[in-house]
Amino acid sequence: MKMRVTRHRGLALAAAFVSSGLALVGLASNSSGALVLNLNGTTFITDNGAGDSDPVIGRINNTSTIGGFGVAITIVSSNSPGDPNAGSLQVTSLDLINNNATSASLTIQTSDTNFSLPGGAGTPMRLDNSAGGTFTNSAIGNTLSYQSFADPLNGQPASAIASPVAAFTKSTAAFTEPFSGLTSTNWARAANPYSLSSLLSMSLSPGAQMNFSGTTAAVSVPEPGTVALVAVATTSLALRRRQRSR
Repeated sequence: MKMRVTRHRGLALAAAFVSSGLALVGLASNSSGALVLNLNGTTFITDNGAGDSDPVIGRINNTSTIGGFGVAITIVSSNSPGDPNAGSLQVTSLDLINNNATSASLTIQTSDTNFSLPGGAGTPMRLDNSAGGTFTNSAIGNTLSYQSFADPLNGQPASAIASPVAAFTKSTAAFTEPFSGLTSTNWARAANPYSLSSLLSMSLSPGAQMNFSGTTAAVSVPEPGTVALVAVATTSLALRRRQRSR
């Protein structure tokens, strides 16, 4: 109940700023979602709940020790209900270290619900899954994977639609080794809101560190007919310009 009151106060504050014509800075648009951070399947942190040190709605900031890993998440954010460009979940910056005496694994999942933009019922969509970061002081063979999910029926966490996994392996003896990648898959909107989630999995050697950032984005894809019309219009405009210049 306390969380609902906090969300309503945030909305009231936003409305007050908008009606007065002032710029509203730093207030996320997550008014109806349920942003959750799941650490290793054992610790669940909800937006503005215990463990979240960021008071802004739609963002989670957390520092924890989970499974022998020191975890510092600067910002996990959601823009639910989305905007005309995309619905998105972001891990802005994650720093962690394996303090175990042996190699160990860790999973971090983010999820949110009630995305209503972009598009509507039947809209062709693309689920983009992008990741990047660095292995530091890590042994060759350390691994990391990142995958994004969407659910047209708004399940929590989303799992119905899955992007291909973006997988990375420490392959050199360099003290610091960067990685980055992007995968995507197509899907379609239903009439109701949809949900998004992401899953980060890693296996690191003792003392290994990792910095990570990742984005899950749901974007609308133009219909083939629309693309063709745009191409025709662009060609026609170019021909007119050529005729005028003669």
